Amino acid sequence: MSDSVMFWATGLGLVIIAVSAGYIVIHLRRLRQQRRERETLHEQAQKKVQEQRQYLIDSIRVIARAMSEDEKMTLTEGAIRLKVLLDNLMPELHRNPDFEIIATHYEATRHIPYLKEWKSLERSQQRRYRQEMDKLEQQHRDALLQAAARLQQYPLDRMH
Repeated sequence: MSDSVMFWATGLGLVIIAVSAGYIVIHLRRLRQQRRERETLHEQAQKKVQEQRQYLIDSIRVIARAMSEDEKMTLTEGAIRLKVLLDNLMPELHRNPDFEIIATHYEATRHIPYLKEWKSLERSQQRRYRQEMDKLEQQHRDALLQAAARLQQYPLDRMH
Protein backbone atom coordinates (compact mmCIF):
# COMPACT_ATOMS: atom_id res chain seq x y z
CA MET A 1 0.00 0.00 0.00
CA SER A 2 1.26 3.41 -0.84
CA ASP A 3 1.86 6.06 1.74
CA SER A 4 -0.88 8.31 0.33
CA VAL A 5 -3.53 5.56 0.61
CA MET A 6 -2.37 4.87 4.16
CA PHE A 7 -2.52 8.59 4.90
CA TRP A 8 -6.08 8.90 3.52
CA ALA A 9 -7.24 5.73 5.31
CA THR A 10 -5.81 7.01 8.58
CA GLY A 11 -7.41 10.41 7.99
CA LEU A 12 -10.75 8.81 7.17
CA GLY A 13 -10.53 6.65 10.29
CA LEU A 14 -9.80 9.71 12.42
CA VAL A 15 -12.75 11.59 10.90
CA ILE A 16 -15.05 8.62 11.57
CA ILE A 17 -13.77 8.43 15.16
CA ALA A 18 -14.24 12.21 15.64
CA VAL A 19 -17.76 12.16 14.18
CA SER A 20 -18.68 9.13 16.30
CA ALA A 21 -17.27 10.76 19.43
CA GLY A 22 -19.21 13.96 18.65
CA TYR A 23 -22.40 11.96 18.15
CA ILE A 24 -21.86 10.14 21.45
CA VAL A 25 -21.24 13.41 23.34
CA ILE A 26 -24.36 15.04 21.84
CA HIS A 27 -26.44 11.95 22.56
CA LEU A 28 -25.19 11.78 26.17
CA ARG A 29 -26.09 15.47 26.68
CA ARG A 30 -29.61 14.82 25.36
CA LEU A 31 -29.99 11.82 27.65
CA ARG A 32 -28.82 13.87 30.65
CA GLN A 33 -31.26 16.65 29.76
CA GLN A 34 -34.11 14.15 29.37
CA ARG A 35 -33.25 12.62 32.75
CA ARG A 36 -33.26 16.07 34.38
CA GLU A 37 -36.63 16.85 32.79
CA ARG A 38 -38.04 13.51 33.99
CA GLU A 39 -36.76 14.16 37.50
CA THR A 40 -38.31 17.64 37.47
CA LEU A 41 -41.64 16.27 36.27
CA HIS A 42 -41.48 13.54 38.91
CA GLU A 43 -40.76 16.11 41.64
CA GLN A 44 -43.65 18.28 40.43
CA ALA A 45 -45.98 15.29 40.39
CA GLN A 46 -44.88 14.29 43.90
CA LYS A 47 -45.46 17.84 45.10
CA LYS A 48 -48.92 17.88 43.54
CA VAL A 49 -49.76 14.52 45.15
CA GLN A 50 -48.60 15.83 48.53
CA GLU A 51 -50.61 19.05 48.11
CA GLN A 52 -53.73 17.03 47.18
CA ARG A 53 -53.18 14.75 50.15
CA GLN A 54 -52.81 17.73 52.49
CA TYR A 55 -55.97 19.28 51.02
CA LEU A 56 -57.88 16.06 51.76
CA ILE A 57 -56.52 15.94 55.31
CA ASP A 58 -57.38 19.58 55.96
CA SER A 59 -60.87 19.09 54.50
CA ILE A 60 -61.48 16.03 56.66
CA ARG A 61 -60.46 17.95 59.78
CA VAL A 62 -62.64 20.96 58.90
CA ILE A 63 -65.71 18.83 58.18
CA ALA A 64 -65.17 16.67 61.27
CA ARG A 65 -65.00 19.83 63.40
CA ALA A 66 -68.03 21.34 61.66
CA MET A 67 -70.12 18.24 62.38
CA SER A 68 -69.95 18.99 66.10
CA GLU A 69 -69.59 22.78 66.08
CA ASP A 70 -71.51 24.11 63.07
CA GLU A 71 -75.28 23.82 63.26
CA LYS A 72 -75.54 24.36 59.49
CA MET A 73 -73.65 21.11 58.85
CA THR A 74 -75.99 18.18 59.29
CA LEU A 75 -74.58 14.87 60.39
CA THR A 76 -75.74 13.34 57.11
CA GLU A 77 -73.99 16.00 55.04
CA GLY A 78 -70.86 15.58 57.13
CA ALA A 79 -70.93 11.79 56.82
CA ILE A 80 -71.37 12.02 53.04
CA ARG A 81 -68.48 14.46 52.68
CA LEU A 82 -66.23 12.50 55.02
CA LYS A 83 -66.99 9.23 53.19
CA VAL A 84 -65.94 10.73 49.86
CA LEU A 85 -62.81 12.35 51.31
CA LEU A 86 -61.78 9.20 53.15
CA ASP A 87 -62.37 7.16 49.99
CA ASN A 88 -59.84 9.39 48.26
CA LEU A 89 -57.35 9.53 51.11
CA MET A 90 -57.48 6.20 52.96
CA PRO A 91 -60.36 3.89 52.03
CA GLU A 92 -59.14 1.30 54.53
CA LEU A 93 -60.25 3.60 57.37
CA HIS A 94 -63.85 2.57 56.66
CA ARG A 95 -62.97 -0.82 58.15
CA ASN A 96 -61.62 0.80 61.31
CA PRO A 97 -64.26 0.33 64.06
CA ASP A 98 -63.81 3.98 65.10
CA PHE A 99 -64.87 5.21 61.67
CA GLU A 100 -67.07 2.53 60.12
CA ILE A 101 -70.19 4.44 61.20
CA ILE A 102 -69.38 7.03 58.52
CA ALA A 103 -69.69 4.45 55.74
CA THR A 104 -72.71 2.89 57.45
CA HIS A 105 -74.53 6.23 57.62
CA TYR A 106 -73.50 7.05 54.07
CA GLU A 107 -74.92 3.75 52.78
CA ALA A 108 -78.16 4.32 54.69
CA THR A 109 -78.61 7.77 53.10
CA ARG A 110 -77.06 7.39 49.66
CA HIS A 111 -80.47 6.98 47.98
CA ILE A 112 -81.53 10.46 49.15
CA PRO A 113 -81.14 13.06 46.40
CA TYR A 114 -78.95 16.08 47.08
CA LEU A 115 -77.97 19.41 45.52
CA LYS A 116 -79.95 20.04 42.31
CA GLU A 117 -81.94 16.83 42.64
CA TRP A 118 -82.97 17.81 46.18
CA LYS A 119 -84.13 21.24 45.03
CA SER A 120 -86.23 19.70 42.28
CA LEU A 121 -88.13 17.48 44.73
CA GLU A 122 -91.63 18.35 45.83
CA ARG A 123 -91.93 19.64 49.39
CA SER A 124 -93.65 16.45 50.52
CA GLN A 125 -90.78 14.33 49.18
CA GLN A 126 -88.24 16.61 50.86
CA ARG A 127 -90.17 16.32 54.12
CA ARG A 128 -90.21 12.52 53.88
CA TYR A 129 -86.48 12.36 53.20
CA ARG A 130 -85.80 14.91 55.96
CA GLN A 131 -87.72 12.71 58.44
CA GLU A 132 -85.71 9.69 57.32
CA MET A 133 -82.44 11.62 57.71
CA ASP A 134 -83.50 12.94 61.14
CA LYS A 135 -84.31 9.42 62.31
CA LEU A 136 -80.95 8.08 61.05
CA GLU A 137 -79.09 11.05 62.53
CA GLN A 138 -80.70 10.44 65.92
CA GLN A 139 -79.85 6.76 65.68
CA HIS A 140 -76.21 7.38 64.68
CA ARG A 141 -75.64 10.74 66.40
CA ASP A 142 -73.30 9.66 69.20
CA ALA A 143 -71.25 7.33 67.00
CA LEU A 144 -70.93 9.94 64.22
CA LEU A 145 -69.86 12.65 66.67
CA GLN A 146 -67.32 10.29 68.24
CA ALA A 147 -65.95 9.37 64.80
CA ALA A 148 -65.72 13.06 63.87
CA ALA A 149 -63.89 13.85 67.12
CA ARG A 150 -61.46 10.99 66.52
CA LEU A 151 -60.82 12.13 62.95
CA GLN A 152 -59.82 15.56 64.22
CA GLN A 153 -57.05 13.91 66.27
CA TYR A 154 -56.22 10.95 64.01
CA PRO A 155 -52.67 11.07 62.55
CA LEU A 156 -53.84 11.25 58.93
CA ASP A 157 -50.72 13.11 57.85
CA ARG A 158 -48.46 10.31 59.11
CA MET A 159 -50.35 7.57 57.30
CA HIS A 160 -49.76 6.49 53.71
